[in-house]
Amino acid sequence: MLDTSVFLKKAIAGVHSSYKCRCTRKGPKIRYKDVQKLEIKPKHPFCQEKMIFVTMENVSRFKGQEYCLHPRLQSTKNLVKWFRIWKDKHRVYEA
Repeated sequence: MLDTSVFLKKAIAGVHSSYKCRCTRKGPKIRYKDVQKLEIKPKHPFCQEKMIFVTMENVSRFKGQEYCLHPRLQSTKNLVKWFRIWKDKHRVYEA
């Protein structure tokens, strides 16, 4: 019985830890012009903050890598703001 309860606790802890926030560290210095795609994931029960993922352009020094940026950092807020302005300015409209 004791072995079963220990196994069950470890299994629950493993599932819980796999759903933790992924954006806990500061990423590398990223310019908004080097970002190919920006995704903002909403909060969920295991993470009380939104997650911000950026995929880099293939021509930049990061070559298509994906980074998760901490949402509360001022540098991340500035990156999101300027990326949206830049994308709207360079949007291609189809006829």
